[in-house]
Amino acid sequence: MAAVPLLFILSVVSFGLIHSLPGDPVEAMMGGNTRDIDPSELAYIRHEFGIDQPLPKQYFAWLKGFVGHGELGRSYQDNRKVLVVIGERIPATITLVGLALVLSFTLGIFWGLCMVAVRMKLRSTIIEAPLVVSALIIYSCPAFFIGLMLIYIATFNPQLHCLPLFGSLSPKEIPGPIALLKYAALPALTLGINRSAKIALYVRSLALDEVTRSYVTTALAKGLSIPQVMFHHVAKNCMVPVINLAALSLPALIGGSVLIETIFAWPGTGRLAVEATFGRNFPVMTTLVMIYGTMVVLSNLVADIVQTLVDPRLADDGDNLNSAQKS
Repeated sequence: MAAVPLLFILSVVSFGLIHSLPGDPVEAMMGGNTRDIDPSELAYIRHEFGIDQPLPKQYFAWLKGFVGHGELGRSYQDNRKVLVVIGERIPATITLVGLALVLSFTLGIFWGLCMVAVRMKLRSTIIEAPLVVSALIIYSCPAFFIGLMLIYIATFNPQLHCLPLFGSLSPKEIPGPIALLKYAALPALTLGINRSAKIALYVRSLALDEVTRSYVTTALAKGLSIPQVMFHHVAKNCMVPVINLAALSLPALIGGSVLIETIFAWPGTGRLAVEATFGRNFPVMTTLVMIYGTMVVLSNLVADIVQTLVDPRLADDGDNLNSAQKS
């Protein structure tokens, strides 16, 4: 129930901040050339979009349209419904973020477990050190820098010329699976590899704590190899915290896609957010902020549910806490 007032507060704050940005949306629509246009026509355009109204009245009109009719206004650029404009971009963002999420967790979990397995196998941190240092370096690098480096590598490597460097077809056109993977390869790798380093360091920390437990010593004493223990036993016990990280990674990846989609000219909601910001397209900006905020709230809710299903002890702890509070 706390999600509803939280989203209401988010809508008020974001609406106020977005509409306080400098610049006139009508001038942005006209390309900054309003000197030759009759002022009465400009006033009529402002009235049609409701821009001439006081800010509180604009907000309540927006809220009334959303609650009463499911309408979130119209885009200032082409007068289309905001949901239609954003709906055209959502599939591209889902594709990019979905690939980055799978890549980051597959690589990150494997990377983190390998660090600990190497440390246990060789009884030394010298060989493990390069893996840890490389993870720290990649995690410290901004995602856009990694993207530019991948563009540089793909440009001067003839074997990678099959990968398009920029863009896709268009928001309304969906290419075939092979073409889509080619277009998404570099931006998804940029998003995924930066996140995978954080996941690897997190999994390494969890695994180092798990290998000190008695069940690991027992499994090794029974003759199981270190990789078997790490990937069949330790990995399972690390999954509950990792699930929570996965839920938090989804909105983080969506937010991080804003720069990446701009660099690679990917026609998703991130690039639309940049276009809407420069064009002072307030209805589109407000709706995107609300979508991102809703994603954060829902991701945390799903994480709690999945964690309870994976580890029923969490539900029992919650019931015991409630019983103790009542008594």
